[in-house]
Amino acid sequence: MTDEKTPTVGYMNPPEHTRFKKGKSGNPRGRPRKREDLNTVLHRVLKRKVRVKDNDQKLMIRDALIWKLRDLALQGDKQALAVQRRILAEVGFGDSEPHPQIDAKARAESLARRLGLDKPNKDVADA
Repeated sequence: MTDEKTPTVGYMNPPEHTRFKKGKSGNPRGRPRKREDLNTVLHRVLKRKVRVKDNDQKLMIRDALIWKLRDLALQGDKQALAVQRRILAEVGFGDSEPHPQIDAKARAESLARRLGLDKPNKDVADA
């Protein structure tokens, strides 16, 4: 008959030296972490808080950027007004078609009043 001390090797019985060691994982480094996509990084950066100029108040970067964009649009910056209108259109605010008889500054002031942003505030630090 067979000697019980000689290990049998075959189907469902691998050699002793290739078996998993007790107490040690078969995948020691584990699954690699998922790489962050651009959207995740952008949200993390925009959630950071910055100090507002001439004030000890802190705002999230995204809020500070919106306030700065609003200030530039109210000063008559056409590019800032276009960006602000596009943001408002994506969010669902604003008119679908601009009124040609109203100038850019008046449109910016109108949008600010509708959003409740007509109150004066301190300038925001450049982000």
